[in-house]
Amino acid sequence: MLHFDLQTPVEMLWFGEFISPERGWKHLTRRLYEYEMMVVTEGVLYIADEDREYEVRAGEYLIMPPTRFQHGTRVCTCRFYWMHFRCPALPASLSLPPQGRYADEAVLHMLAGMLLASEAELPRSVRSQYLATQILIELARGQTEGQRENGSARAALCKSMKNFVSWHRFSEIRIRDMAKELGYHEKYLSAVFHAETGITLKRYIAQQRTAEAKRLLLETDYTVAQVASYLNFESPHNFTRFFKRETGLSPTRFRRSL
Repeated sequence: MLHFDLQTPVEMLWFGEFISPERGWKHLTRRLYEYEMMVVTEGVLYIADEDREYEVRAGEYLIMPPTRFQHGTRVCTCRFYWMHFRCPALPASLSLPPQGRYADEAVLHMLAGMLLASEAELPRSVRSQYLATQILIELARGQTEGQRENGSARAALCKSMKNFVSWHRFSEIRIRDMAKELGYHEKYLSAVFHAETGITLKRYIAQQRTAEAKRLLLETDYTVAQVASYLNFESPHNFTRFFKRETGLSPTRFRRSL
């Protein structure tokens, strides 16, 4: 989280709107001496600092702290508002993550338009400083509202993942196939599932397939080879190895123990 002391307005240095050329544009490489806020309204901005890479999509913002190595990572086409500013980084009046979604695009466009007009009239005026501060406050407001909305959205997505596992429990389940069907990146799905359930998605898949294997071993007369085939394992050996890893018993010993 980034923490800003807003008992006085931020020191806004420069503000503008950038529209990338149609082809071949990549963010320049430089040392960043102050905070830079980038609010993307179209396309995707690929940018990085010395610690990590970012993909900032339309509807998202990024606030990058001072860094020795700000640079573009990929050629991209995008449109974004940018603002360079200074502010004491203290846990005081406003906290927000370095990257997130903003809540109201119309409000942000309105504030950005007012700030552009203020800068055209009198650069770095008191009015500009307060408008710049108001943009940060608006981004923070979006995080509060987004957390409420995302809570229910994550729960619904987690339910969709569980349904996918249930529907495909007789097959080898690949997270990348789930991600393609649900329309999300597989790393995002895994992160959401772990945050909502406390276990990894891979572990949940293994648990559900193990539960189905136990049911077949207990409720049918299928041979181990038939159970393996029913669950779409490549071979009885692979199924036995999987089952023993999950339960500590071979399928045959499990069936005999109950």
